[in-house]
Amino acid sequence: MGGITPQPELGAAVSNAGGLGCIEGIAPLETMREQIRTFRNLSDKPFSINFPLAMGAPEQVQERAKIVIEEKVPVVITSAGSPKILTGMLKEHGIIVAHVVAGISHAKKAAEAGVDALIAEPTESGGYRGANEISMMVLIPAVRRALPDLPLIAAGTVADRAGMVAVMALGADGVQLGTRLVATREAKNAYPEHVNKLILAADDTSTMSAEGRIRPRISKPEFAEAVLGTNSKRTQMGQVAALIDEIVTVDQVFAELFRGGEQLADDVAARMKQLSQVGQTT
Repeated sequence: MGGITPQPELGAAVSNAGGLGCIEGIAPLETMREQIRTFRNLSDKPFSINFPLAMGAPEQVQERAKIVIEEKVPVVITSAGSPKILTGMLKEHGIIVAHVVAGISHAKKAAEAGVDALIAEPTESGGYRGANEISMMVLIPAVRRALPDLPLIAAGTVADRAGMVAVMALGADGVQLGTRLVATREAKNAYPEHVNKLILAADDTSTMSAEGRIRPRISKPEFAEAVLGTNSKRTQMGQVAALIDEIVTVDQVFAELFRGGEQLADDVAARMKQLSQVGQTT
């Protein structure tokens, strides 16, 4: 999953590569309808639309949902609001609903609302992270223990196969990529030029929490000043930007995630076995 974008070209590339591309659901109504249809001209694969429920009046959110139903979008991702708002309405029309959560209490409410999957977003990520700033190492296993039967997607902190193996070991069933897919060739026309400059230049101290209800992670003003010569521009990006040092294709991102992942997991298992043998002899 991943690559939430204002332009469907990136989402189509993600779906064509084997992922679940995503269109952001905050555009004017007819623009959103055009984006959906453009996506379908570029890909015949499944895709999703992301609805940040806090962005827009309730009647606007309902109207956007009606377009999704009319256009038969297969998957909707909801975030930053109550999952009760749209889940029932969408599921009545056969739409799969995943909800972004930032803690166990959020996850339980989403499960009660009937969502099909959870997307757990920790404090390291670039998107909706809640107010409690729970790390990936705690959030994923905690949600998995609380709701063992609900599909769980890890959002944020993953840019390579090591991250993929790590979140799977923590209990995730899959990943949602944001920052890594922004820094791709297919995303070039979807974001301003300074976005990639900041992602490529980032280190482990380059981001901070924004203010407000949704509180995305953004580039620090002093970091932007050093890179761009001005602090008036910023970009939304996760801490994982520190691990991204080149612009690649979406296909290359997916190859990095999956090819060799099984071998890496086997290597970790072998090291664990060695440690256990050392422990037995001491």
